[in-house]
Amino acid sequence: MKRRAVFTVFVIFFLITAASVFAAGAGVTSNNPMKLAQGARPSGMGEAFVGLADDANAAFWNPAGLAQLTRNQVCLMHSAWLIDVNFEYVTYALPIKGIGTFALYGLYLNGGEIYRTDEDSLGQYLLTDEVASANFFDITLAYAKTLGDFLGPDSRFSDLSVGLNLNIMSETIHTDSGGGFGANIGLFYYPKYENYSVGFVAENLGFATNRPELPATVKLGFGYRFAMENMMAAFTDERFFTVTDNNTAGSLDIIYEINEQTARVHVGAEKYWDLNKLHSIAVRLGYKFGEDLGVLAGMTAGLGYRLTTNKDTNFELDYVLVPYAELGMSHRISLTGKFLGTAENHFNEDRAGGLEFYRRGYDELYKKEFSNALYDFSQCIKRYRKYAPAYIGIGACFLNLGKKDIALKAYAKAMELDPSNEKLKAWLEENKLKPAVPATAQ
Repeated sequence: MKRRAVFTVFVIFFLITAASVFAAGAGVTSNNPMKLAQGARPSGMGEAFVGLADDANAAFWNPAGLAQLTRNQVCLMHSAWLIDVNFEYVTYALPIKGIGTFALYGLYLNGGEIYRTDEDSLGQYLLTDEVASANFFDITLAYAKTLGDFLGPDSRFSDLSVGLNLNIMSETIHTDSGGGFGANIGLFYYPKYENYSVGFVAENLGFATNRPELPATVKLGFGYRFAMENMMAAFTDERFFTVTDNNTAGSLDIIYEINEQTARVHVGAEKYWDLNKLHSIAVRLGYKFGEDLGVLAGMTAGLGYRLTTNKDTNFELDYVLVPYAELGMSHRISLTGKFLGTAENHFNEDRAGGLEFYRRGYDELYKKEFSNALYDFSQCIKRYRKYAPAYIGIGACFLNLGKKDIALKAYAKAMELDPSNEKLKAWLEENKLKPAVPATAQ
């Protein structure tokens, strides 16, 4: 109920924010390179990253997501955009235990050069030798903190993070120049022991100098992580005791551009395959609904390669292809390094909390409240994965519910974790029960 209440607050907050600006008139915005997606990995996922935001690129997508980081991370990206336009992007994230995560990123766009034309008294255009160019740069400082650091681990808001970034930007078109100062405010909710996350960000809040207003935007994002090989487990009875390493992520962003009064939906997904302990590859696909350049312009596709040098250090090379219909293709490639710290791991073992759920489950099992007992035993396993008695409790529940095959799978896991449990062995033999599914390490 607590998690549902926090989720409801996110949705209501987004709807109220969108409604409050809906009456704003459409207008022209400036400093629009701020809207270009940064990082090849997020770009490959349909530019839907607000609800995942789990690497250094969170500084751009949702600063609150930076609170997930436990290692130093750096990302460098080059984009061969449209015609002769290129842009470069670099970000560095630094988590400091007990203080929060800081990040700094810079973006530089080079619009290329053209020869300036002039007009004579007869209205004829004349080509001159004068070269005109255009460029844009943005420097941003970001910070994120988890509220659990203030409120303790048991508050309903302990898994909520807040983030802020402040940026300064400048653009020059030939002899005309301007800029602005902006801020992004982000929220990120990722409950312990769960696979889903929710993010919200209000972007480009600020003012422009010698330019129209900034392209203010609000976004609501959802993320979900799972193991592709066991994606159906969530809809089966095995969900109560199956723990897998997630290798797949899906994301969805709902975007509302305040000044333009336009709404879009972006969706994306990625899947990793481990080739061996050192090498992994990824495939990413996405689609941006609401693009006005045609159906193909909404598609994104990307590839990734990860080199893991040790359990806490890896390097990732990512590429994405983003078509823009008749305007051409955009190519982005980035290199990300993650080092100096322990690898990010959403699982936090809580033996005391797990044992409390086990005791509750045991009491409910004794009362023959099997559905409630299953839930509590499963919550125990989420917190204390190697506690064999919880698997035995789940087996007992399914056995009483008449689901012998599932019960034997739970008993098999208990035997794997505690092979010296002679009491369980004797009981299984006495009742002529033998786990039919070989126990496999998870």
